[in-house]
Amino acid sequence: MKFKIAKDVAEVEFIRMCDAFRVDHDTSELTEEERTEWDDLRDSVLRDLRAGTLIVAEDGKPTYTPPGAPKGVTFHPPTGATIIALETYAGGKNIANLIAAMADMTRTDRGEFSKMSAPDFHGCTRVARLFLAAR
Repeated sequence: MKFKIAKDVAEVEFIRMCDAFRVDHDTSELTEEERTEWDDLRDSVLRDLRAGTLIVAEDGKPTYTPPGAPKGVTFHPPTGATIIALETYAGGKNIANLIAAMADMTRTDRGEFSKMSAPDFHGCTRVARLFLAAR
């Protein structure tokens, strides 16, 4: 894959996005297992930033745009409604819960995510997981 953005630029954008959404990116007090999980998620989001499918606006809000798509989905900070959406589909329906939360954060219909290719769907889930992390 050819990257459109340099790694150091993507790292600055990642921190700016985390700060805008009040996501703690300091890993100094994490356990080794937590740090490994954080690093994996961070690295995946950095790849999306470097590829240009994830772009951070001036206000820190990221927009994920699938390659060739006319428009993307912009993520807004999660709210209590987002957390409630995670519980809406209780009973082991983790994907349905996550889609409901993503729809709330992006202010779009859940059906938008069903139309995405699997790599793009996973790109959106990475952003959602980042913002829903209880850190």
